[in-house]
Amino acid sequence: MKKLIIILSLFLLTYAKVLSSGIVDIQKKLYDAYLVGDNNLWYDLITQLEQSYNETNSIYILHELVKSQYGYIGMLIDKEHFYQAKSILPKAEKNISKLLDYNENWAEVHGLKAGIYGFKIMLYPNQVIFNGPKGKAYLNKATSLKNITPSIMVEMANYKYHTPTLLGGNIEEAINYYQNAIRLFELTGENKNNWQYINTLVWLAISYDKNGEHIMAKNTLKKLLSLEPNFQWVKNDLYPKILQNKSISRTYYSSK
Repeated sequence: MKKLIIILSLFLLTYAKVLSSGIVDIQKKLYDAYLVGDNNLWYDLITQLEQSYNETNSIYILHELVKSQYGYIGMLIDKEHFYQAKSILPKAEKNISKLLDYNENWAEVHGLKAGIYGFKIMLYPNQVIFNGPKGKAYLNKATSLKNITPSIMVEMANYKYHTPTLLGGNIEEAINYYQNAIRLFELTGENKNNWQYINTLVWLAISYDKNGEHIMAKNTLKKLLSLEPNFQWVKNDLYPKILQNKSISRTYYSSK
């Protein structure tokens, strides 16, 4: 019996390592896809994660799938592919519900849910009266669980950036949250091959620009290019605009 337990433990350990290595490989590919803005590759990787989850029923793969769906929606919105973004939203919401069924006190997942509601506000602005309070409630839940991750900090920053001032938005607070998220990414080592880390740096630069801190915005973009010289969004769009004293601030909406 003892020998059987040892064999089973070794099997489970090996299985966990295989899952982990597969996730790390996909994370690196997602990072590379983000750098070049390759939506098709990103979608293919989402499909791979969906297949892996269906085969393994692994909660860790499901978590990675949700994060990749979240990132994909953001990419689509930035490129104004609103119809495609809307098609992914219900899939991401369904998967988030599964994660919360597994652990209703998973702080980062509540943060992801808040982010999904943020996307809903961008894509369905006529429903902001319903989606706004729901998103804020999930964000409050995430921050109340005392397990603040870089991703939750990012969601706090996104809320402060995109929300009108009269409803609680504050660009200086957004900058502070983005800065804290970046420190946490770096402190925990989660900045390596992580698209969320460089995306946060981008939004820090955008927030600086919106706040009139153009030199800080330019320096942040320079830091990004020193980290990743071929980061296409920064190299071909944001940094040239900053050099020409053009705004890089973002406001999203969909009338479709």
